[in-house]
Amino acid sequence: MASHAIEGSRGPTGWLHRHRFRIVLWIAVAEAIVVWATHGLHIATIVVVAAIAFASLMLYLFTTERTRSSFLHEFVWLLAASQLGATILVAAGYIIIGALIVLLVIFALVALGLLLLERR
Repeated sequence: MASHAIEGSRGPTGWLHRHRFRIVLWIAVAEAIVVWATHGLHIATIVVVAAIAFASLMLYLFTTERTRSSFLHEFVWLLAASQLGATILVAAGYIIIGALIVLLVIFALVALGLLLLERR
């Protein structure tokens, strides 16, 4: 019932609620680009981003239990969701790079095999 009140409100809380998925997506993509641009696509980076996401999630749970501020709830929800999204994107980037390396090695092995089997 409280969510209907937030959806209809015109203040900053209502705006955050209406645009929450767009905001989360942009923040998560921006963080993933920063990680990629700084050459930080390592397991340690994924662990750090995941730890920040976990801390944000715990902050969200703490905030929803202890406060009644709908603006604070929306803000902390955005923080937790964007950090979880960034964790997913960074981990996916790590997996994709690993898959590309495996494909490159397979291609090189096939090409080497074709060269060795060529009869001239």
